[in-house]
Amino acid sequence: MRSLFVTLVGVALATSVVAAQDAAKIAAGQKVYAAQKCSTCHAIKGAGMKTHPLDGVGAKLSEADVRKWFTNTAEMEGKLAKKPNMSMAGWMKSKKLSDADVDALTAYMMSLK
Repeated sequence: MRSLFVTLVGVALATSVVAAQDAAKIAAGQKVYAAQKCSTCHAIKGAGMKTHPLDGVGAKLSEADVRKWFTNTAEMEGKLAKKPNMSMAGWMKSKKLSDADVDALTAYMMSLK
């Protein structure tokens, strides 16, 4: 019985550590989103350019696809049925996102469900 209790406490602690890490990564993603001025073309909860909302993106796309939007934007744009007026791929070429920025933005986008 004691080992079951210890196991359950360990699982609960591990879960809370992961949740705290996720929350920190999501907050970092919000900062990258603001610093990169993503709201110039996109909106979240009505804030930003309303023609390209990101609300619900975490429920619509896989984590791998969200990451690809930051790392291989041209490929992802090629999959769109309707091409955007302004290419995100062209804009992303001028940005130098670090791996940490991509991880944080991906976590933030995945939190938008």
